[in-house]
Amino acid sequence: MVPAETGPPAEDVIITLRPAAHCASTIEIDRLGDGSYRATHRAGTGTLELCRTDDLERLLRQLNEALISGTEVGYVTAVRNLHELELERSA
Repeated sequence: MVPAETGPPAEDVIITLRPAAHCASTIEIDRLGDGSYRATHRAGTGTLELCRTDDLERLLRQLNEALISGTEVGYVTAVRNLHELELERSA
């Protein structure tokens, strides 16, 4: 995983997800110039790129399942798992 500051800038922010109204952390999904999608976790002043994928529907379904669990750790873990699957598919 790469700190988002080192990656390309977001070209088209599609959605910002917040697991709870009182929670300061978010996951932002943006579309990059090459047509892929990136999920970025933002917490306080820190930013971490969680994954890049060409499959937006799959990413949204992963996040939806994770958000139902209601824990911040759950949704970050779900996207990291998707990232691992994307790496396996591209190998």
